[in-house]
Amino acid sequence: MQVTRDNYSQYANMVQQMLGSKKGSSDPLAQCDYGNFALRFTPVDIKFTKPNWDNIMTKRDKPAMSEEEFEEAIKELARKEFATGKRDDAAYRKLCMQHGETVSPDRKAIYESSMRKTGGKMNAACMFWDSNGNKTLSYNPESRNWKAISTDEEFARARVFTSIYNDELARLKKEYGENSKGTVSYQQIQSDLAAGTKAPCAAGVGGTVDYTV
Repeated sequence: MQVTRDNYSQYANMVQQMLGSKKGSSDPLAQCDYGNFALRFTPVDIKFTKPNWDNIMTKRDKPAMSEEEFEEAIKELARKEFATGKRDDAAYRKLCMQHGETVSPDRKAIYESSMRKTGGKMNAACMFWDSNGNKTLSYNPESRNWKAISTDEEFARARVFTSIYNDELARLKKEYGENSKGTVSYQQIQSDLAAGTKAPCAAGVGGTVDYTV
């Protein structure tokens, strides 16, 4: 069940029934209204797990790589997965996250600013907004899971990542054949790639240019 502001009360009641207890007005969970902007700085006594910023997209002090390095890293990931024939979900998620963070809002700063205003307590909306009123981060008090709410810029950045990744897979399929995934070694791909970057040159030609006017 996906939690939204519209179904939050229903979700909370369902959980309480499963736990065999009745949710009263004194229950901190009863004071929550998921996604209610007006409650963004209203503190509630909900126990919560602090966000692990290693796993949440947020603005960093500096990008993990340059744009050229990102493009090559994405292609390398596609080549390695093509060679093994298996998706490396952990590597894909990490690289995609690093790539996307170049346009991410500073969710950590937004979270810390909210926490200062609530005295270190969770806000009753269980959600965090930037200074322009845009949703950036949410917390599910039952599962204790954090979720970064993607921006349009992050969605666009993800499409760039996917395009580079898919284009490289398409190139490899074209070069080695549609059914060659998992049958060509990574070393072979690297060797062929290196050979393809060396322009053929006949003996004695191309070393110097001699001309007169």
